[in-house]
Amino acid sequence: MKENPKKEQFRDTMEEGELVKDGFLGEDERPVDEIIAADQALLAGAGFTAERIGAAMRTLTRQGMAGMGEEVDAGEYLVKAEEYMGLIGCPFKDNHRAAKRNTTATRKSTGRAMMWTDLGIHLIQKHGFFQGKGSPYRLEPLELAAFLGLEAE
Repeated sequence: MKENPKKEQFRDTMEEGELVKDGFLGEDERPVDEIIAADQALLAGAGFTAERIGAAMRTLTRQGMAGMGEEVDAGEYLVKAEEYMGLIGCPFKDNHRAAKRNTTATRKSTGRAMMWTDLGIHLIQKHGFFQGKGSPYRLEPLELAAFLGLEAE
């Protein structure tokens, strides 16, 4: 699939060191549109949407923010939201700037933990972008949906 020329400009901002040290693509050499389309097809086939996943992530982050850097009990999860100074812009150049915050949620029933950033939530919820294979912040869509306890629609 040939990448849309408009989207092609975003690839540069997603490379290592452009906006973030490790970039958003890992070793994934597919065009950004193709990465998004593959993840969207996977989600659609399983009855999930990126918007719904992002909303669930955002809810947990907000619950974790109440702990001001300490772990909080959020029902099914223990959540810790750690904020760092500054904001980071969206690589899709949509004028969104996210707080530099890492959220770690641990599911009590399994002990499994997952970590994401505020920018990661935005990328998933607004752009359907879970990042490229091998990116340090890549979250596998179906694993994330299962972790969040979402039911297929």
